[in-house]
Amino acid sequence: MNDKQPEPRHAHLVALGALGGVLFGYPLLAVFDVPAMVLGVPVLWAYLFVAWAALVAAVAVAMRRLN
Repeated sequence: MNDKQPEPRHAHLVALGALGGVLFGYPLLAVFDVPAMVLGVPVLWAYLFVAWAALVAAVAVAMRRLN
C-alpha cells in the first residue's frame, strides 16, 4: 500500500480546479442569467469573463508560489 500523501502546496491547485467547477456550474450560472446589462454587456457574459480572469489569476499566483 502506498502511503504517499500529496504535497499540501498541490492541494491549492486541486481546490482551484474545484472552484472552477463551482463557478462555471449550472446553479451559479443560472443566477447570472438575467435580462440585464452591465456597462452594455449582458450580466452572464460579464460574470463569465470576471470569473475566468479571477480563476486564471489565482492559478498564476498558486503556480508562482509552488516554484
